[in-house]
Amino acid sequence: MTAPDLSSRTTLRAVARRFQVSPQHGMGQNFLVDREVRDAIVAALPESAGQVVEIGCGLGSLSQGLLESGRSLVGIEIDPSCVAGLGLLRAEFPGFRVILGDALQLGPEQLAVTPPYTVVGNLPYQITGAILPRLMAWVPPPRACLLVVQREVAHRLAAPAGDWSLASLSLRLVADVELRFDIPPDRFWPAPKVHSSLIQVTPRADLAGGHGADLLRLARPIFQQRRKQLHHGLANALGVTPQEAADRLRAVGIDPQRRPGTLAPEEWLRLLATVGPGAGAQG
Repeated sequence: MTAPDLSSRTTLRAVARRFQVSPQHGMGQNFLVDREVRDAIVAALPESAGQVVEIGCGLGSLSQGLLESGRSLVGIEIDPSCVAGLGLLRAEFPGFRVILGDALQLGPEQLAVTPPYTVVGNLPYQITGAILPRLMAWVPPPRACLLVVQREVAHRLAAPAGDWSLASLSLRLVADVELRFDIPPDRFWPAPKVHSSLIQVTPRADLAGGHGADLLRLARPIFQQRRKQLHHGLANALGVTPQEAADRLRAVGIDPQRRPGTLAPEEWLRLLATVGPGAGAQG
């Protein structure tokens, strides 16, 4: 049995009717219905991607492209009706495993995947902020994550240091983020109200060097004053005067008049090295 072309809008809507799937806004169900975009996502996978884990398979448009490219695929889908619809692909690709569950509650052990593996997914916008740190904490970590997210979020996460939020810093401490391409709303059914983008998130265990928690403990009280010059936030974090904080910043080659969001991860690590791992606990 050959599955129908699930990248076709007409076909996918027919499959949805057959399995009584009505896209739910609250679940972020905006199904990809564009072969060119689907194939571009598949082509973006790194050469050494290994096994692929797909978050939110929906009715299988991207899944079909991955399977047809010869990838070994494990899918996670939270909607039982969509899992039933994915039976069309499982009939053609018996090795395709689909797990009914919440990606926020699962990890490599439950999915029975071993490195190297890569994560892909057309993410519901509302879980982006929660799923990224969880993926970076998976043990062992993925080789890379190729994720469709809201364009505004994608551009912010991939931007160089300049006006980072604490959330952006938290991710960039442990990963590189690359913007691959933007995707218009009409490439999905139903069309979302905003544009989307594909980002590649590549974990970097070497970047924070195991000091991520210490660094965030320091950064959190500093970001409470993110619109002020950096030495004010550091004084808040360390419980010292602004002048003492300014002197510490100059000692590691950082201008005290900069804003917290302008510091790159390497600069945060230099600062942490001079103030010590317990810094910020009282901030």
